[in-house]
Amino acid sequence: MGNLIRHPKNLTVVHEANYAKTRRVLPFIEAMYCNAMIWARTPVHRVEIRILDVTPYTTMFSFNIDYVGEHKWLPQIHLTVRCYHDARVAEVVNFQHHKQFHARYSYPNPNMYQKNEKQQINRFLGEWLDYCLRTQCTFQPYVVTLNA
Repeated sequence: MGNLIRHPKNLTVVHEANYAKTRRVLPFIEAMYCNAMIWARTPVHRVEIRILDVTPYTTMFSFNIDYVGEHKWLPQIHLTVRCYHDARVAEVVNFQHHKQFHARYSYPNPNMYQKNEKQQINRFLGEWLDYCLRTQCTFQPYVVTLNA
């Protein structure tokens, strides 16, 4: 059997890359606790992360982007991400308040999702994490606890 080629169209490769990037942007994510909130600000964006759920092997957090200044007219972006620490993958489980994406969709479909909607959403997370790394928009371990 030959070497397994890790093709970028493979969703598992995207999930693994997103986990690695998440660990670089949030190096202390496994140590965080539920209802913690952290944020970072760039000249154009305010990025907020809230820890929604913590179990021994997973952490689920929301990733919200608000535009500020001249770009305030752009819509907010809301993602919910689950990190599986044992498998070292991160997957978007909610995007703009839409949940439970299938790996493939027939087209057209009632929600007008693209055929590979799940892959596109997970790639979008990867692009945002790349942006955070490029602009040094990494988060510090100072957190605020929210009353649930």
